[in-house]
Amino acid sequence: MASASTAPPELASKAEEGAAVAPAAEDMGSRADMLYEECAKRPEGTTFFQRDLTGMQIARDLNELLNLVGDLSNRHLLKPLQFEGEPCWKLRPKDIADKLRRLVPDERLLYQHIDNAHTEGVWSKALRAKTNLAQPTVTKYLKSLESKDLIQAVMSVKTPNRKMYLLKHLKPSEDVAGGPWQNEGDFDSALIEVAAKVVANKVEHDTCIRVSAGWNNYTSSDRQAVIAHKKAQTKSMPDIEDALPVQPYHPPTDSGASRLVHRSNPGYPTTITLAKYLNETGLLRGKTVRESDMEQLLEMLVLEGTLENVSASTFRTVIPPINQKFNGFVDAPCGNCPVFDLCSDEGPITARTCAYFAEWLETTSEEP
Repeated sequence: MASASTAPPELASKAEEGAAVAPAAEDMGSRADMLYEECAKRPEGTTFFQRDLTGMQIARDLNELLNLVGDLSNRHLLKPLQFEGEPCWKLRPKDIADKLRRLVPDERLLYQHIDNAHTEGVWSKALRAKTNLAQPTVTKYLKSLESKDLIQAVMSVKTPNRKMYLLKHLKPSEDVAGGPWQNEGDFDSALIEVAAKVVANKVEHDTCIRVSAGWNNYTSSDRQAVIAHKKAQTKSMPDIEDALPVQPYHPPTDSGASRLVHRSNPGYPTTITLAKYLNETGLLRGKTVRESDMEQLLEMLVLEGTLENVSASTFRTVIPPINQKFNGFVDAPCGNCPVFDLCSDEGPITARTCAYFAEWLETTSEEP
């Protein structure tokens, strides 16, 4: 009679095989975790190719490396990709991988298609076509993925009636969400106004100084007197007393009176430096101003007469003359009209039918 602690020969053999496999499987999982941790030391978003993973010297040979990669991919810790036909992988955070493991197959399928759309996002009807799932099923699982903080829905600027879905941690592209000056498809007038003021103040600080109102306020006769006095000193003329008296500079009694003058050797800000400065202020609440976005804002400030171009990409503050005279042509809408060259006595664009011209004259324009 066999002892209770002794298994039949065939079971004992299988038990020995299991004992041999278990440590191997445990070792495989441990080495896969080692490979993950080694990958995690690289910068976020790094793409790993086979040569990169081999160079980490975690796997003993190619077969073992493929097993380790397969294990990490099955646990959703590695995202399989292809670059020009070559297989590669990207790391997923452990918390995201844990959520993916808990998804049902249809949820995971939707997630994969949304992941492939990157920052462009994907429309719900496009997801339905790609997955062949019924619309109620797509709607149900999209809401489930949103509730799990795996995806987000954003409105498209180009097609306002469409919701585009993309991964939660991604920022939608400009084609989807619009530039930094837009909010939910509309121009954010308040933000543009504040950003324009901040940029204008920065340009003024870099290109101008504020001086007393009477700074260098000599009349023509004063200047002639200074020149005559200097000549007399240089030539030691005996009749220096005959020169016109020099009027000394006295600051204005109102200490608060001041005006702007351009710096003699300014560091002119550029489109790039101003974009960087505005981003660093944190004014845009997570949005990023690119060079092209800053060009739009600067063009607006130039058209308003706040700034002027020094070169193609450098700017300074406009300082109007002290005794500025009225310039009717510039003040009239014709001076800044973008279709001025198309305006004529006859045709679709004329002074008689121009709403802006009528508004300036406080009259009523004719019907075109």
